[in-house]
Formats: sequence, structure tokens, C-alpha cells
Amino acid sequence: MTPDAKKCLAALNELTSPNGEMCMPFLPIMDRTELDRKTVRRNIRALARKGLAEYFRGLWTEDGDPAGAGYCITVAGQRLADKDAPPVPWKEM
Repeated sequence: MTPDAKKCLAALNELTSPNGEMCMPFLPIMDRTELDRKTVRRNIRALARKGLAEYFRGLWTEDGDPAGAGYCITVAGQRLADKDAPPVPWKEM
């Protein structure tokens, strides 16, 4: 796995929950990893093809407002992130 993919996986692990419980669009992942949109998009989609992330559309906020679409980590992604990925430095949003 590339260093950028590891950063994206670590960010997904910190920001999301499996099974669509908590998903994020690319922007918060870009902020956390300090990678550009194209790099985040390419790596998150590659993680999804490997079964480490999952795409969800038709998301809703906790207040019941439409929130668009996003990605979340899978259980397999969590296991790998907890085992291998270095922590992403915390950045205030």
C-alpha cells in the first residue's frame, strides 16, 4: 500500500464508522491528510475496490437533512488501519 493510501485509510479510520454509520465526503479527508482532491479520490476509490472502504449515497445528517454521499471504512479496513497505518497528524478543522 502506498504512503498516500495509508494516510487515507488512517483518516477514514479516524473520521468514519463501518456499515454506513458515519461516512465522509472527500473534503474532511483532504483536510486531515493534507492531500489534494485528486490524490484523495484516487486512493479512497482504490481502497473501496480492495474492500477497505465503502461508498454510500443518499446520506442524512443527524438532524434529518440531506447530506449527499461519502465513504466509510469497512471492518476489514479498520483491522488493517489499526494494525499498519501510521496515525495521521491531528489538524483542527
